[in-house]
Amino acid sequence: MCSDVKGIIFDLDGTLLDTEKYQWKGWLVAMQELGIDLTQEDYLLYAGRGGKMIDEDLIERFGLLTGLGSILERKKELLMRWFAEEELIIYPFAEEAICHCRDNGYGIALCSGGDIEEVALKLERSGLGKYFEVVVSGSDVERNKPFPDIYMRTLSLMGMTPDNCLAVEDTQYGLQAAKDAGLRCFAVPHELSRGQDFSRADRVLDSLEGLIDYLDE
Repeated sequence: MCSDVKGIIFDLDGTLLDTEKYQWKGWLVAMQELGIDLTQEDYLLYAGRGGKMIDEDLIERFGLLTGLGSILERKKELLMRWFAEEELIIYPFAEEAICHCRDNGYGIALCSGGDIEEVALKLERSGLGKYFEVVVSGSDVERNKPFPDIYMRTLSLMGMTPDNCLAVEDTQYGLQAAKDAGLRCFAVPHELSRGQDFSRADRVLDSLEGLIDYLDE
């Protein structure tokens, strides 16, 4: 056991589950219905940020007349349907990393910027829900990632302090939230997020197997 780490906090989309592509597809479809095509560069700008912030930015940026929250609500409708119908793929070494942490006495928690109903559905359908006693979602805080509030709430529920916890994220904005809360943070970029800035990460891993190796050092 890594002596100075007592708890591990995992992000969900793009970190444990190969679902970040659905998050992006949701924004793409919702905006296409309004006659706007988003680009790959837009993904790098938005991935990992809270949905309310993205919704507000899209409305302002494109001068849309739709009400605040309407794009986000449409995205949620699409995601809830997709996640209920399609197979959710767990990343290689994700379940192994969670079990390794649990079996070696680490406190584990989930810290996802997603809506609580969406998070609950993904945890149920993937079977990962059984591992987490502490689950914090974007619905639990006023300010979502990249603000640190969601990690501060997670730490409080775990009864731990930033200096003895390690976060695992897949995006620049999740990384920012964890670091601004005072945590160490390992980044595990995927195909869509590799173009983001991970310079603040304590380590950049190719997969969650690297987390297991680190904890065994």
